[in-house]
This record gives sequence, C-alpha cells and structure tokens, in this order.
Amino acid sequence: MSLLSALLIALTATQAMPGAEFAALATQLQTPVQERLDTARTMPAQAAPDLAEHDPVMLGLSELSRKAMRLSLSMESRNGPEDLRCIYRGMAQDALIHHRALTEAEIRADRIVIYTDIQYLLGHAAEMGRFADQTDIEPFTGVDPGCPRGPLR
Repeated sequence: MSLLSALLIALTATQAMPGAEFAALATQLQTPVQERLDTARTMPAQAAPDLAEHDPVMLGLSELSRKAMRLSLSMESRNGPEDLRCIYRGMAQDALIHHRALTEAEIRADRIVIYTDIQYLLGHAAEMGRFADQTDIEPFTGVDPGCPRGPLR
C-alpha cells in the first residue's frame, strides 16, 4: 500500500461520522451472526456452546449498544426529532437484551430465535445510521413519543 493510500484511509477514518460508523458496525456484524444462525439451525437440540470472554459478536453487540446510545444522546443535544432519539435508544436497549439472552440460552434452538432477532436489529441499524449524520435534520416538534430517558436496563 502506498503512503498516499494509507494517509487517505487514515484521514477517512478520522472523519467518519457517528451514524456511518454505527451503520458500518451493524453491517459488519451481520455476517458472523448469520454464520452462527446457520450453525445453530443444523443442531438445534444441542447445548448452546459457551461464549468466550472476547467473543466478536458479543463485543460487537456491546459496541453497537454504546454507539446507538451516543446517537440517541446526540439527537437530544441537537434538539433533533424525538422519534430518532427513541429509535436509537431502543436499539441500544435491544442490543443489550440480545447480549444477555445469548449468555442465558441453554440450547441452540434458543439462540436461533435470538440470532434471528439480532439480524433484524442489525438490518434496521444499518439503515437508520445515516439519519444521525444529517446536518439539516428537522428540529424537535414538541411531540414526545414517550420513550424513556436515563440509563438502560
């Protein structure tokens, strides 16, 4: 790789927008989650294997949750639309719920349901990331859809 290419990659990485990073992470996680889903489907009655401390899917879900919460807080600080704040917050909470559920699953059939739900979440996250980076986003209209504030559960 030439020095110019390396510099361009580094510059692009430092200029990445939070929504684009969120969407890229969601897209990146789709492949390993699909692989695990396919494996679980071949032996649904078997015990679910233990997940390593540094399991890439588990780490990815934790990171997705953090990034989603940051997007929610960013929407709030920008006085952006409440529905987007709620959507990102919901994604942050869902990622944590799925993370927890994967560790509690006893058989692979349990994980089939969880991985299917995670795939839905990741697809939605990949689509929704782009909205966070819009500079011309509509301001808050005063209609709060009623999603909670504060720490995730």
